[in-house]
Amino acid sequence: MELKLLEDFLCLADQLSFSRAAEMRHVTQSTFSKRIRSLEHWFGADLVDRSSHPVTLTPEGAAAIAPSREIVQMMHGLREGISKFPKQPANAVSFAALHTLLVTFMPAWRKSIEAQMGKINLGPMYQNTEYASTLRMLRNGDVDFLLTYSHHAVAMNLPEDKFESITLAQERIIPASAPDANGRPLHAIRPDSVLNYISYGSSSFFASAVAALLAERPLALNVMASNAMSVGLRSQVLVGTGLAWLPESLIRQDLADGRLVLGGDEEWEFTVDVKLVRGCNRRPTPDLLWEVARRLVPQTQPCLGAEVLI
Repeated sequence: MELKLLEDFLCLADQLSFSRAAEMRHVTQSTFSKRIRSLEHWFGADLVDRSSHPVTLTPEGAAAIAPSREIVQMMHGLREGISKFPKQPANAVSFAALHTLLVTFMPAWRKSIEAQMGKINLGPMYQNTEYASTLRMLRNGDVDFLLTYSHHAVAMNLPEDKFESITLAQERIIPASAPDANGRPLHAIRPDSVLNYISYGSSSFFASAVAALLAERPLALNVMASNAMSVGLRSQVLVGTGLAWLPESLIRQDLADGRLVLGGDEEWEFTVDVKLVRGCNRRPTPDLLWEVARRLVPQTQPCLGAEVLI
């Protein structure tokens, strides 16, 4: 049902004349009458009594007046509000991204891209603690690209024939703890004891990735705190709340300075890929960025724990 049909009906209700209402709506009386019939068909009821002169509203028509006015006013208000939103420049590029990658990966990667194609006019950088919502933004065409981690246990459900991806780097996810006075981990992984653990919750990317590791290697966990973002877990680990699995690039300096130490050996680490996923939007600037990003992909993806990202 088109909004103009409700506007026709309200005009007829005000004028009580098909000819005057048609004139005010700038259509022929025949066209106007057909549009009122179309609206009555949609409602499944007669809205006007055509046997009287001037025309009158039926009980159904009278009942439809107030909600019809409200709907029309609401839709016009919505259109006016949307029209006031700032317009994104045609050459803007929009990203959805995991917060950790915005902090650890994006700055250097963007610099390498801009060295090849000039300054990128970045649109909004969307972040969402629910990974499913982040994926939905790309799927719905709300953004041009998704910058994300990738792990076999975390389903993306993006058809490969519609959403191309390239692997930009790799990242080690390591169990980290604050140190005790002797430099040993306050919270260490020991299969025969309960581990004070800081959780990613249930809906973030790392919630699923860490859950896969713990499903393979079960531990007795005492959940001390929960946060969907790696930076939030890092803060808790630094003050000694418990152990958490954290991206190495996020805590590289903490490890170097001794503020954090490893809470488990290599068998408790796992690796994720850093991927750039292209949405369905096709515009010159995102297309150019994609081609530059593909050219810059090294033969062997670097680990983000290293000094050089790209």
